[in-house]
Amino acid sequence: MAKKEGNELATVKVYLNTSIIATLLGVGFLASTLIFGVLLIALK
Repeated sequence: MAKKEGNELATVKVYLNTSIIATLLGVGFLASTLIFGVLLIALK
């Protein structure tokens, strides 16, 4: 029983870490796109 709970906790931690990394990647992508767009407009 304890081993099963430990496995479930590990799965939840991996799931949370994956979602956090995905969110960071998404935010980083949006930020870089905005910065790139602003630079292009500024250079014109």
